[in-house]
Amino acid sequence: MNKNQKFLIGSIGALLTGIAIGLLVAPKNGKDTRKLIKHKATDLSGSAKDKYEKSLEELSVLADKLKDGFLKNVNTVKDKAGSVAENVNEKVRSVVNNNA
Repeated sequence: MNKNQKFLIGSIGALLTGIAIGLLVAPKNGKDTRKLIKHKATDLSGSAKDKYEKSLEELSVLADKLKDGFLKNVNTVKDKAGSVAENVNEKVRSVVNNNA
């Protein structure tokens, strides 16, 4: 579980605890309490949706960075392999020409 997930779970737990305490000490009737619960649930749903969308955006950016880094490393390896192949080819030709 990463830091963001722990934070989200902790925030939700704190929110639910706060709501429960508020309901226990609030001098409201049942109808008002139900409205309050509905309103808080809607707010919580919107907040969770926003965090989910933000997490998706962050993951997309991270995936792009990883892809770019991977492609850069692949290109570096290709270049080095090409250079090694050229050196080997030159040495083989040199040996063949010296023996001829």
